[in-house]
Amino acid sequence: MVLDIPTISIIYFYISFIHVLIMLFVFRIIKNYPGMNYILFSCVSSSLSGFLYALKYASDYGNVLIFVSNVFFYFSILGLNIGFSKFLDLPVAKKKLLALTILFFAGNFWFSFVYENKSYRIIVFCLIFGIVSFLNAENLNNHTIDSIRPATRLIAAACIPYGTFYIIQALFTFYKETQNYNISTLFYLMSYFLSIASILLWTYCFIIMTVQREHADKTLAEERFRLIFETIPDTVFISEFPTGKIIDVNETYTIITGYTKEESLGKTTLDLKFWKNTGDRDRFFKIIEKEGVCKNLEITILTKERKELNALISAQTTQVENSTYIISVIRDITTNKALTLKLKKSEDTFQAIMEQSPMSFILTNTSGEIEYANPTFLKLMGYELQEVLGKNPRILKSGYHNREFYYNLWSTILSGKQWSSEIVNKKKNGDLIWENIILTPILNEEGRIIQFLSTLEDISDRKKTEQELKIQARTDMLTGIMNRRSFMETAQKRLLDIKEHSQTIAFFMIDIDRFKTINDTYGHNMGDRAICLVTEECQKLIKGQDLLGRIGGEEFAALVLDFDESRIVRKAEILCRRVEELEFYTENQERIPLHISIGVTFFHLESDTLESLMERSDIALYQAKNAGRNRISVIY
Repeated sequence: MVLDIPTISIIYFYISFIHVLIMLFVFRIIKNYPGMNYILFSCVSSSLSGFLYALKYASDYGNVLIFVSNVFFYFSILGLNIGFSKFLDLPVAKKKLLALTILFFAGNFWFSFVYENKSYRIIVFCLIFGIVSFLNAENLNNHTIDSIRPATRLIAAACIPYGTFYIIQALFTFYKETQNYNISTLFYLMSYFLSIASILLWTYCFIIMTVQREHADKTLAEERFRLIFETIPDTVFISEFPTGKIIDVNETYTIITGYTKEESLGKTTLDLKFWKNTGDRDRFFKIIEKEGVCKNLEITILTKERKELNALISAQTTQVENSTYIISVIRDITTNKALTLKLKKSEDTFQAIMEQSPMSFILTNTSGEIEYANPTFLKLMGYELQEVLGKNPRILKSGYHNREFYYNLWSTILSGKQWSSEIVNKKKNGDLIWENIILTPILNEEGRIIQFLSTLEDISDRKKTEQELKIQARTDMLTGIMNRRSFMETAQKRLLDIKEHSQTIAFFMIDIDRFKTINDTYGHNMGDRAICLVTEECQKLIKGQDLLGRIGGEEFAALVLDFDESRIVRKAEILCRRVEELEFYTENQERIPLHISIGVTFFHLESDTLESLMERSDIALYQAKNAGRNRISVIY
């Protein structure tokens, strides 16, 4: 076989076709992410391009086939750009791509059919292909999906020489046109070899990208499910369908039923004698089999100690890896049901329960007027009984919830159903309080609503703990400043706000010099002290509207705002000097030298992103390190 252009074209077609089959297989087994259809379109276009180019050597319409082949090849790289943008959650550069497309079609058509000039056609083809390749590299470098970053950087690294090659080919073709220097065949062969190598490389990387993203998404979903599963106050268990074998339970289940997790796993609710009436179980499974979901079915269950509990069970089937499971949620309504019965029997019993309960209770009529409030409610909210009797519960309204919240509340209880949620109420003194509320319609013998019972539990401490946990998740535990994730998110928002003002903004990349030596020589405790000392000095100068975060072991980043670039640079210089002057001693009073290097760069409104700022400040920091450390380096 002669290794000429037609042969290489056929090889390119076969490899591209296999590429299409691989992509179809990948798309079949992996979640369909945005942009994957464009990437598949790119594969098909690439394959057709190679086939048509080879076909032109056996056809009388060679010029037309070359034109169509070039169009498909352009579609292949254009599809990659759009596909990667969507897959990486980046905006598609519509204006740039539209301009390049118009130039490509106009130039390709003009130099193919009107002013037939092969060299100029190749120049247009190569220049536009090189530009789109560079755009692809930019997309692959500028995304924020950490789980696939190694693979995208590898493809981006391949796009740059690929695009550079086409630019060089355009220049040599222009040179050949004027000097009549025969170099086109070499470039044709190299372009095909590079295209084949690129296909193989990005096919491998794209499979890795999709698998890594699929895995990251599944892990996140599993973490969210596990958090909800473990923290929900209701009893939850997961069972196989249709065998009914329990495969997982939450902590509330063990508390309510008395069965441990080990006693329950692998057993069915029949094995545990869970149902007081097996007819309830049969009714439950008939609903599940017919509708796949069951909502608020009233049942009676038995605990391990054979205690009866009145409960509402809701369940739904779910499919996981070709197996069907039932997620069941059971809410204990024994207390509410018992209260309702006692209220019907005796006002005295009602009073005794309400007066002694640690929960807050409000009883209202159908017009919404408060008829009773127990002492716990009055003490918690700061009211006297006479201040609330005859009033509407709107006196507790905090303004925290929207109309839809109250619409759902009233539409539920007016239909005779129980409604529960977390609600923010307002005390008499204006303080806000988080409460877990259960609103129960009280029905007479005819099933008509005669009253509403509100059961409220103060959960303010729990909500405060949740808020503290959220703060901890965004704070560096050693220094107390923002961690990397929090800094990146806040800095991104701050840059968007800056675009609407005229302030100058700089990005500092701060690194402790020879930090590893401090750790290795004096121990990690001294290393932590060094980090804390540097943080304190940074906070003295970087404050107000400025942002400061610890983004690595001994690395800090800052956004610094001012109206004068020289003052910002001076601030970095002062910071270096102050750290150098710190009194940093070991327990044996041995002074440890402490220095930092700072890379400084300034934000350019029209062209910069947070990522480009960080890259440029990293370069400046590298320059400061190379220049001897303990200094700043500025890139304007």
